[in-house]
Amino acid sequence: MQASSTYDVAVVGAGVFGAWTAYQLRRSGKRVVLIDAYGPGNSRSSSGDESRIIRMGYGADEIYTRSALRSLQLWRELFARVDQPLFHQTGVLWLAHEDDPYPLKTAETLQKIAIPFEKLTTAEISRRYPQIGLERISWAMLEPNSGVLMARRAVQAVTFAAIKTGVNYLQDAVRPVESGTGVRGSQRGSPPGCSTRPRITRRMRAPKTGS
Repeated sequence: MQASSTYDVAVVGAGVFGAWTAYQLRRSGKRVVLIDAYGPGNSRSSSGDESRIIRMGYGADEIYTRSALRSLQLWRELFARVDQPLFHQTGVLWLAHEDDPYPLKTAETLQKIAIPFEKLTTAEISRRYPQIGLERISWAMLEPNSGVLMARRAVQAVTFAAIKTGVNYLQDAVRPVESGTGVRGSQRGSPPGCSTRPRITRRMRAPKTGS
């Protein structure tokens, strides 16, 4: 299937930010090309490991807490759409020293935004988490709705969802425009289960989103 080589937006880098940006832009009606030299969730990227913690606690930085809350909602919606359990609600446990300002501010922010959390005494920590040493620990805080994202596979799932909605994905290198040139570099392969060609006018078929 041929696609126009003219796009409204070119997103360079299919990491977590690039993949989500391309996906949301396409859903808003933009013509989007997403380009990455090594593939989504690759080991060179900051989002390429197997797992990442997603939490709501960011001290007094309410903007990050609200952003993380919205992010988790979008991740959950995506995983339900692609039918992959890539978020594990393990909870996130904060261990605090006496008069440690960061967890105190975190608790205030979570309470303000009505995000569920528990404050635990050392006795409660010892009973529920006997494997944890409590030297210098005064109290703890548990975010029960937070947990772990399967990072590499999650980023790939976003990229595949973007392709299915019409984003043209190209595995290629990019360098600054010089004398009318733009995209440059040789093809280095495709995401698992995909095929592509070196012409930017070629659209990739959306692969299955299995691991």
